[in-house]
Amino acid sequence: MELVSLKQLFQRLSSGGRLLGLDVGSRNIGLAVSDPKCRIASPHSVMYRSNTTTLKNISRLESLVQEMNITGLVIGYPLELTGFQGKQGAQVKLFAKELQMSGRFPNLAYVYWDERLTSVAVTNVIGSMDITGRRRKNIVDKMSALCILQVLGGFFKSLLAQ
Repeated sequence: MELVSLKQLFQRLSSGGRLLGLDVGSRNIGLAVSDPKCRIASPHSVMYRSNTTTLKNISRLESLVQEMNITGLVIGYPLELTGFQGKQGAQVKLFAKELQMSGRFPNLAYVYWDERLTSVAVTNVIGSMDITGRRRKNIVDKMSALCILQVLGGFFKSLLAQ
């Protein structure tokens, strides 16, 4: 697994493949997947996260990468409002390192994407809906991963226009 620039990720996608967006939280990981041309993203699922589920989550991600022809990961990176890495940002980097150290993703590229306030924005959008508890949290996690991919898709679209 290799950390690359956005431009390098875009170049790798020119040969085909999808992106998998990850919104890594302390308890859950929201997942979203792009279409093969990386123009549209769709919410996928939520994985429960704890110290005892790391290997299970790595195996599940490995299966998703193979089944869906994933070329790259877009990992939401929650910077503090000041622009500096906070506690959650450190957890995200640790999760990425665990994926990398597993050795199961040798050809996979990944980028970090600033996702400050994504979950807050999604929560505000679904705020008026009659959804509560765990179901609401799962929707927020998946939709946050979706937002990460959609914004990146817009960036790639601008690269195509150049």
